[in-house]
Amino acid sequence: WSLIRQEDNHVIALTKKNSDFKPPFRSTLNRNLVRNLEVGSFVMDIRFQSTIADYPHRSLCLFFGYKDDAHLYYVHFGKKTDDHANQIFIVNNEARKKISTKTTDGTPWTDGWHRARIVRNVESGEITVYFDDLTTPVMTATDKTFTSGRIGFGSFDDIGNFDDLRIYVPEK
Repeated sequence: WSLIRQEDNHVIALTKKNSDFKPPFRSTLNRNLVRNLEVGSFVMDIRFQSTIADYPHRSLCLFFGYKDDAHLYYVHFGKKTDDHANQIFIVNNEARKKISTKTTDGTPWTDGWHRARIVRNVESGEITVYFDDLTTPVMTATDKTFTSGRIGFGSFDDIGNFDDLRIYVPEK
């Protein structure tokens, strides 16, 4: 991970495709988590940019409900959808498991910047995910396993840039 300059802005860059991190179960290899922030229900907005050359499994990931390396949710924005790509996953003391009830044929990656949003309601268990069009969800799931946790971004095994992370939580 590096802080790099892009024109008049600084962004966080994931520059190494395969990290030295070895998760206890099959899941993402590159994780950058927000320190000292644990949330239940939330809205997460972020801008991200895939910087790897285009190929059929081009992807980036967003994390939430992160308890530890063996207990977390993540959204995999993959170029082509299958049971292990372009889905919402849970890692719950075993290899990742798809929990998506809706997804698309794939994430339309380009070399430019894209916007993503995750909306999480822990009371209903609803998870709604958006890509570029923040009014029409591209993925949905319902799960109440983890009702709070940390948030972050990264990749399964690709590189990219991340900027403008914003987290909104309901008032108590």
